[in-house]
Amino acid sequence: MNGFWTVLAGALATGGAMGGAQAGQTEVVEVPSPPPPPAPVAPQPATAADYPACDGYPVPNPKKKLNPGEKQPEHRGWGGLGPNYGIRLRSFGVQGSAACERTLADPMLVPEFRNRRLSLLRARALHELAEKSDATALATLDEFDTFHATYATTEELAASRLGSDALRAIALYRTKKTADAQKLLDSIVARRPYSPSVRRLASAIRLLFDTDRGNRIAQLREQASYNPNMLRLMLMIALQTGDFENAALYAEQISFDLPKGRGGWTLSGEADRKYEEIEGRAAIRGARAYALLASGKTEQSASELKAARDEVAFAVEPPPPRPDGRKQPKRVEEDYRRRVAAGDKATAVLDDWSRAIALRLRAGKLTMKALAAEPERPRGEALVVMSDLIAQLRADDPAEARAIDATIDQIRRMQDVSTTRMLQLGFADLVKLLPRGEHAAGKPKMRDEGSNFWRTDMEGYRVMKGDDPQLVNLRMGSLSASPAMVEEAAMLVAADHVRGLGKDAFIIESALLVERTVTYGYHRYSAGTPQGFEYRLLIRPISLAAGEEPSRQWRAIKVADVRAALAEKYPPAQ
Repeated sequence: MNGFWTVLAGALATGGAMGGAQAGQTEVVEVPSPPPPPAPVAPQPATAADYPACDGYPVPNPKKKLNPGEKQPEHRGWGGLGPNYGIRLRSFGVQGSAACERTLADPMLVPEFRNRRLSLLRARALHELAEKSDATALATLDEFDTFHATYATTEELAASRLGSDALRAIALYRTKKTADAQKLLDSIVARRPYSPSVRRLASAIRLLFDTDRGNRIAQLREQASYNPNMLRLMLMIALQTGDFENAALYAEQISFDLPKGRGGWTLSGEADRKYEEIEGRAAIRGARAYALLASGKTEQSASELKAARDEVAFAVEPPPPRPDGRKQPKRVEEDYRRRVAAGDKATAVLDDWSRAIALRLRAGKLTMKALAAEPERPRGEALVVMSDLIAQLRADDPAEARAIDATIDQIRRMQDVSTTRMLQLGFADLVKLLPRGEHAAGKPKMRDEGSNFWRTDMEGYRVMKGDDPQLVNLRMGSLSASPAMVEEAAMLVAADHVRGLGKDAFIIESALLVERTVTYGYHRYSAGTPQGFEYRLLIRPISLAAGEEPSRQWRAIKVADVRAALAEKYPPAQ
């Protein structure tokens, strides 16, 4: 954070030895005979450790005795861990690539283990990308696609191509074929426009390689309709670049509400979320207060800042005394202690924004030298608006005006670098984003989930009223469908429900993709059993025709478009 002040302070204030023969001299060099070519090395056989080193799954376990005409059961290709829902490995490089080479030549990988071969091929491509062997990775992806096309159904092939094309786009970017990479990413989104996770994968790759600020903003705006979390990054960039009208708009539309969960189900990290939210809300409201001030809305800014402090005060109110006068239970005391600690952090954040706001109100009277010596200067997250504060300074001569412009330019370059680092996509994160395998029999069941846990409510959808009467909660779950399919089915349920309300569009206020796990028993070491995926949405139905919610319409998803794309793919259950 102190880098900004270093920049501000700075604004205030070929040869080598050459060897070889000299001119006019003749140098005689004796060239040795070339060594004989090395003897060919026999390929090393695969070991049991090579398989998990390649794609994370154990060595295949072919059935030793087959009846006449019987083929190897395909599930034995996974070493007892079930179907290939995704690469399990989290470390990639040269050793993994060599392990993949050995496994792909291993007789243990019998023809019936086709899907395991695909997993190993895809893993080899990832290892090759990790070691920057981009041309080799492209050849491996060609092999992947060709092999899969020999036996896969149209639907299975289309699903697998999403992941292989995403990896191909990375290699194309790296080999300076930018236009081809962008065209491929566009096609990925066009194939599954109503799967937010597919959109997120394509966007993550594009944002990593395209560092143009304008292109990044356009990409984030497009993604915000399906992934409201993009609003936070958009807010930060808008504050950095002085786009305060949009900064106030984005901050206002950021929601901390999650879609309703299930009774008895818990989310990973859920216990800490309500404390983190106290500071998070304060940070967003403080940023919005600054954006309103910079937009000339002084009274609204003061009102927003006061409301933010009132919200923190309410969040840290002590629990009421017990009627019997006894001491509070330990869990109540611990909750209060954590709320107070979170409230202290939230107050510190609001103090930072208050200093930034106060400084902007008088920045026009300050010079760069005065600003550098300012004791009440912004800290923490409020440093994001430093370029705006410097832009307000008084320049007493042309040299100082040039210094101000140069400082602003340098700060924004630093911020662009910081944003690029934040968007860095490691291979572990990339693997998590790759689409899962799909087949026609694994589609979500378009039916009401029911109320009996052991019958239907692991499959199907449910629509519920939101705490806010203008919002609707819904969820779609499936034991066998891919995340992309579950998301699409949920979007269709949302469109059908909104159409039934007489509306023509909806806005996603909050979304959550859940990988479900059920733990049987009460022992602390009990292992969880995967139970598919669930997509939860909190939506706001609106009428575009009636002009409802004009400030949110840029994020609206049209009912007619969703139904045209998905109604035939996911028909109602019979």
